[in-house]
Amino acid sequence: MSAAAVLPTAPAPEAHPHWRRNMLAMSAAAFSLTTGFGITNPFFPLVLQEMGARGHLETWVGYAMGSYFGLSFVLTPLWGVVADHYGRKLMALRTSLGMASMFVILPLAPSLAWFLVLYALLGTTNGFIPSTNALIVTNTPTARLGRALSLVQTGALAGGAIGPAVGAVIASRLPEYRYLFWVSGGMLGLAGLLTLLLARETHRRPAEPFRLHLLRDLRTIRRIPHIKGLMYLAFLQAFTYLGTAAIISVFVLDLLAAQGIHAGPDVNYWVGAVTLAYTLASALSVPVWGRVLDRFGAPRTLAVSLLGAALASLPTIFVQTPLQLGAARALLGLLAIGIGPALLAIIKSYAPLGMESRVLAYAAAFGSLGIGGGPFIAGEIGPLFGLRTFFALNTVLLLIGFGLWLRALTRGAPGDPLRTASP
Repeated sequence: MSAAAVLPTAPAPEAHPHWRRNMLAMSAAAFSLTTGFGITNPFFPLVLQEMGARGHLETWVGYAMGSYFGLSFVLTPLWGVVADHYGRKLMALRTSLGMASMFVILPLAPSLAWFLVLYALLGTTNGFIPSTNALIVTNTPTARLGRALSLVQTGALAGGAIGPAVGAVIASRLPEYRYLFWVSGGMLGLAGLLTLLLARETHRRPAEPFRLHLLRDLRTIRRIPHIKGLMYLAFLQAFTYLGTAAIISVFVLDLLAAQGIHAGPDVNYWVGAVTLAYTLASALSVPVWGRVLDRFGAPRTLAVSLLGAALASLPTIFVQTPLQLGAARALLGLLAIGIGPALLAIIKSYAPLGMESRVLAYAAAFGSLGIGGGPFIAGEIGPLFGLRTFFALNTVLLLIGFGLWLRALTRGAPGDPLRTASP
């Protein structure tokens, strides 16, 4: 199938009367949700330790994250079909309110085994940011897509930056780390409320009744130009950018242990500070990447961000202190954050009309595989070779991704959007 056969005609701006409202509403919702996640996520290894995890902590984190995002990977294509038929706002409500409910239940788990089972079931409610992106992508004029996606991502990153700092303050005042989930659950519920009350979607339900045609959809998607490389990059972006979040906390604990610090306020401070450096740097740079995307096009933006992320990931391999790690993560956050918006714009440009959510859902599914696969692989590599080997693997994968994308840019057929570098 040629590129021209699958490229939809860009809708006129008046076809999306609510795009500004949605941009602001979903930015606020993303901020609330990622603040909630940021409160808990850096302290997740400490929660597992508190619940009775023994031995290599990175392995426990890998099993928990792998099961959670593995289930999400399986279900995400299904949610994409539902979104195309019933609307993307419904999916954003499903995930935000569903996760809020599960976060209320998690601290009540009577044992580590039950906690891991409940955490795995959380994968049935995953996907707020992909659902939000699908809502924005399908309800925003193409010429404004970079601005809209970057603002939503800024909201998400700002929440991710504030969350760890809030979590560090609250954690020192709670008897157990697990109770942070209740605070997080309140923020997730607020994200759902903002979506319910403020978001507006222009959605035309298909005339035919709802049916699942996952195999047929998969065959159609497989014919989209460059789709294999794009799905690999969706996996890679999640693996290197999001999949390292909880493992970084374990690495901080290792660096502190080498200095003789095993517990107390210093642990809470550095776990929160390193995460804060990463997300704050990303939040500050994402508006710049949004302007770069609108000015120079998604293909070139993606290439530059991939190369920058590969080079910025190198210092993490050699750090010796939490302060050095925080600086290295901040550099990575500055350069890697451009991958996501550019990748979404490219995938959307190739998605057949009426299948936007399904194509984006497959990208989100590969993203879930990356987020869960990162901690899982780190949990297997860490005990054998150390976590520095895992971070070296991140660098190699990013360089491979850059090479594959550079090859796609130089070998695109005439008329292919990659040749014109248009978003």
